[in-house]
Amino acid sequence: MKHLRSRSLFYKMILIVICSFSIAISLVMFLTMQHMQNSFTSLYSSETKLLLEQISDNYYELHKEVTSTLELCRKNPYIHKYLANHNESVQEQSSTIYNMEKALRHINLLNDQTLSTLMLFGVNGQVYVSNNDKRVMDLEEIWNLPTMQQALRSPNETHYVYINQRLVNSGAKEESIAAIRILQDEKDVTYGAAMMIINLNDFEQYYRKILDPEINTVAIIDKNGFIFSSNEASMSGKQNISLLQTIEDNRKSTTFKRDGRTIMVEYMPFLDSYIVCWIDDAQFFAEASQQSMLLMLAFVLILITCLVLYALLHSAFKPLEKMRLEMENIREGDFEGHLEVKGEGEIAQLAQSYNYMLDGLKNYIDELMSMEKEKRLLEIHALQMQINPHFMYNTLMSFKILAWQNKNEELIQSLTAFISLLHETLGNKEEKITVNQEIKNLENYVQILKIRFGTHISVHYNIDPDCLSCVCPKLILQPFVENAFFHAFTDTDTGNIDVFGRVFQDHLLFEIIDNGKGMDLRKNTMKGSSFSGVGISNVQERIVLLYGKQYGVHIESMPGNGTFVTIELPVIRESNA
Repeated sequence: MKHLRSRSLFYKMILIVICSFSIAISLVMFLTMQHMQNSFTSLYSSETKLLLEQISDNYYELHKEVTSTLELCRKNPYIHKYLANHNESVQEQSSTIYNMEKALRHINLLNDQTLSTLMLFGVNGQVYVSNNDKRVMDLEEIWNLPTMQQALRSPNETHYVYINQRLVNSGAKEESIAAIRILQDEKDVTYGAAMMIINLNDFEQYYRKILDPEINTVAIIDKNGFIFSSNEASMSGKQNISLLQTIEDNRKSTTFKRDGRTIMVEYMPFLDSYIVCWIDDAQFFAEASQQSMLLMLAFVLILITCLVLYALLHSAFKPLEKMRLEMENIREGDFEGHLEVKGEGEIAQLAQSYNYMLDGLKNYIDELMSMEKEKRLLEIHALQMQINPHFMYNTLMSFKILAWQNKNEELIQSLTAFISLLHETLGNKEEKITVNQEIKNLENYVQILKIRFGTHISVHYNIDPDCLSCVCPKLILQPFVENAFFHAFTDTDTGNIDVFGRVFQDHLLFEIIDNGKGMDLRKNTMKGSSFSGVGISNVQERIVLLYGKQYGVHIESMPGNGTFVTIELPVIRESNA
């Protein structure tokens, strides 16, 4: 029993194979006896219908080639010259024939002499026959053919006609299919005609090669009930009004049954004709039942076996599918999807191991997130405590000087700014603040710096109101403004610092621009600052830690050209923080 439980999946597969074949054999034997005849006939009819569509497509390709050839004849200037001119010399006529044959040389239909022959004849009495063929009918007789007279009445169309007499020497039969196009110039003056003669035997090969003549009877019948091609010699060249009536009575269906026969019809608009194929159901079943029965038996047997295999395997591997779906949820941060452990064997053991792994992974992620959060809080706290003693000493000395000079209003403003700055840096332990708060902190810091540096350095704020409610890390603007005060204007009497803030698409952008002396970024790393020690690299590390590597600080500067700083953050509104 222990062995069976540990190998349960293997024995389930053995059971599946045995049951599938047992059920399949039983059902096949029963269903074959009940539905064999109807199934065979229906299947073969469907296949034959597809073959008829293929035959129609082949005839359409032939039609396109014929039409293209006749259109080429209509547009070719050498053919027009050969058929229309009356007074050409022998030398000129030879040159015209050479260029005419050169233009026709690439036509596929003319490359095989047994397939088709192109005949050109003009009103000037000239006649041209391709492939070195010889005509056997006088020119006057050709012009007087009823089909030619019909073509003359519709000169802009290609006419297909059945001809029951030989026009040229080539061809295995007297009969042929001819495509006729009247040739006219730009003034609609008829100067000749082009006739593509297709040997009837070659025309019939389009369906003889595809359909089995032992089973299928094929006929091509026009709108007048005339059958101009058939694999039954007794039908070809005769009218069959009853067959045409049967087709028109069942126009809504391309496959129907009549008098124990299955009849399939495909309309070919380019020939304005129907291709008809019918099968004698009883004869077909008598000839094909043994081989078809074996094929159908194998088909049904495989089909049923596959269905049973699918059903049983789906049930056996259902826990694995559920495990796969739960594993996809892990990528979304969901660690609560435990699998229900059912039964015994490999699947149950795998489910238990998965649940143990999920619990361990969840505990590890929770601990890691807690450690990262504490780490960030400690970093911010350390930054807040890094106020430079020299800065505080110099600031207090500046306050003392203001008091000696009785500049009480400036002293009060400076003390207010200093108190607000200390409150935000030492009292506020939040890691993130709004842009509005960050700008106020920066304004307070600039107010204090101006006590020391005077008013020759101007700071301008251009903050879009739309971004004031956005959330950003604390103290990300101060290091860059501080760096400009201490280093950008040491050689000048005046200077300007512009601070921009705006929302662009889903990014929060800050830009700090000064017109100071600039610097060489390869030599100056700017790691620290005199106020908080935050530094540019520290700001970059905090942004990457909070939002990822796609955000951060970008600096552009050259000696003598000032400095351009861009800070890129995601847009996070205060209500969503």
